[in-house]
Amino acid sequence: MSEHGHLEARIDSLRTEIAGSKGKVRSDLLEHLEQAAMGLENAGGTVPAWVKEMLEAMHEDEAEDGFDNMPL
Repeated sequence: MSEHGHLEARIDSLRTEIAGSKGKVRSDLLEHLEQAAMGLENAGGTVPAWVKEMLEAMHEDEAEDGFDNMPL
């Protein structure tokens, strides 16, 4: 299996795992997804649109959490 194929399979596996997860486990899996997506992109592969959308939502949630903790 090529490096692209291995990363694509890992990304698909993570999609299933993320769908059934919550809390800290979900956060950890999203971090793994981000690493796999960067690896795929760096290897010249194409990152699926659903991955980009999921990671963008993760970063938006992180930014919102940062604002929630700011004093008024």
